[in-house]
Amino acid sequence: MKLLTYTPKQGKEKNLRIGLLHGENSVIDLQSAAILYLREVQREKDPGRIASEIIPHDMVAFLSRGPEAFDLASRTAVFMAGFSSHPKDHLKDPDGRPVLFGLQEVEIKAPVPRPGKIIAMGLNFMSHVLENQTDPPEYPVGFLKAPSSVVGPYDPVPYPRATKQLDYEVELAVIIGRKGKEIPKERAWDHIAGYCILNDLSARDLQAKEMKKRLILLSKSLDGLGPMGPWLVTRDEIPDPDSLLMELYVNDEKEPRQRAWTREMIFKIPDLVHYWSQMTLEPGDIITSGTPAGIGLYRKPAPEAWLLKPGDVVRAKIEKLGEIRNRIVS
Repeated sequence: MKLLTYTPKQGKEKNLRIGLLHGENSVIDLQSAAILYLREVQREKDPGRIASEIIPHDMVAFLSRGPEAFDLASRTAVFMAGFSSHPKDHLKDPDGRPVLFGLQEVEIKAPVPRPGKIIAMGLNFMSHVLENQTDPPEYPVGFLKAPSSVVGPYDPVPYPRATKQLDYEVELAVIIGRKGKEIPKERAWDHIAGYCILNDLSARDLQAKEMKKRLILLSKSLDGLGPMGPWLVTRDEIPDPDSLLMELYVNDEKEPRQRAWTREMIFKIPDLVHYWSQMTLEPGDIITSGTPAGIGLYRKPAPEAWLLKPGDVVRAKIEKLGEIRNRIVS
């Protein structure tokens, strides 16, 4: 399944809701569709109450419901497959809410709009280690990126006043679905809900100042520096997350500025879940893959020409996960 957080563009309803990508061009309102499923198939007497309890509108709350929520969502998706050609104007839940939207009729937000914590990896691709001219880490190294930095997959990103060196980093985001601590590597997959794309935008001049004190925070956490999405692709759809192609493009450039496979990660996904679970991991937490070579700062001979500026459109792509696209604005 491809789960997403959205708001309808039309009407008075502007609260965040959880949707399900239906084909390539439609979005199912998951709670409303679950009500129909429970009423029509399960013959439940109070489908609205059951659906609202098991499939809340908040993604972290949904993930926290665990297998019960994923099971109902999966059964609802199968039920809704029979409505692929049904006129959406006629498909409403018992309260009159639309169940099916065209993709252009909704505003897609980050799948987890406010993660509990974002654990961002550093130096986890050998190509990036080499362009840093440093040694590979002996154990996973990273930093906490502020949840308030997160924006949607197509949102504009304001160029922060605090920097003159805005850079890009395509990364795989691993979304935790089950609470755990000191998780063995062989059980790491049981704690993963799914995956999405994250562009770890970075203020390089601030980062350089912070790293002189061996700290990183503000340079990665300014407002808007965490575009994420477009949806949470559940773990069952990605049987081999170590074989995904990652690419990043700026504007209409034909060649990607970054291109790598997730198999090039120094520490694999189970390593990361195991290591970082020395502190409790909770549903909605994010662990990133780190980024491969090709960042603007290390481009030769003039990195200034490769750093981002207002007007640039950055496209981060990962195979099977889709694409996020963000314009840098002044």
